[in-house]
Amino acid sequence: MSQPTARAATPSLDHFGHHAVLLDWEREFLPWSRGKLRAKDVSRETIPLPDPWKPGMHWALCGVTGDGKSTHGVGMLKTRKWVCALDPKGEDETLEAAGYMRVRTMPPPKKQDKEIWERINQGLPVGIVAGFEAKTDEDDEAMRKLMRETINWCRRSRGWTLYVDEFELLSSQRMMRLGDSIERMLITARRAGTSVMTAFQNPAWVSKHAIRQAGLSTVWQTGNQQLVKAVAEATGRDWKVLAAVMDELPKWHSVTIPKDMRRPMLVTKAPKI
Repeated sequence: MSQPTARAATPSLDHFGHHAVLLDWEREFLPWSRGKLRAKDVSRETIPLPDPWKPGMHWALCGVTGDGKSTHGVGMLKTRKWVCALDPKGEDETLEAAGYMRVRTMPPPKKQDKEIWERINQGLPVGIVAGFEAKTDEDDEAMRKLMRETINWCRRSRGWTLYVDEFELLSSQRMMRLGDSIERMLITARRAGTSVMTAFQNPAWVSKHAIRQAGLSTVWQTGNQQLVKAVAEATGRDWKVLAAVMDELPKWHSVTIPKDMRRPMLVTKAPKI
């Protein structure tokens, strides 16, 4: 593998020292996630790809604000039929741009609740985003209550994909104090076919279960060596190999690390919503 550089060029198909493969988002990454692409030919060699994102499999997204976590996450959530997203800041326009129905109470008001279950009964996809803009201490308490009730609603309903944006905020003991509820989902929800996708900036600020329980973990380029080491340790990878792969990532590209160490990491770039 080439020496680490400060700025990476656009990768070719055989870069990353055979530790990762480059997948085009539309033509390859999305089909792979749905189980429709199982291998890729690279330099005259057929490389088996990781298992796809199955119901009950969790996914962790780790990157700083502006890296594209929401864009990547919402892009992947389009492959799921029933999605419930937590928006503790009440500011995520990416989710609404993707057509998600915003709710401010859980269970939703009768009209919204009826629409949701009618769509489910008709076999149609459903996307819900729970959250609102909190401006007062009373709003903060109402937001915490909404987040907790939404987590419990997904746990009871079964078969949903729960998207946890701003996991640091939700799990902080000084703020929403909901880390235990989300950890419980990460550990137990798999049996119910429920997937949890968490998004956060640094694994040091959230429960280690976010990555350890994830079948897939996605990270973006960073100069933070401790972050790289933490992700590598949680995913069972050599941190120097992961660092070298991340160093070659061009802007907006990410690397997805499967739990199966026999399979390569996947490099891609999600398009804007």
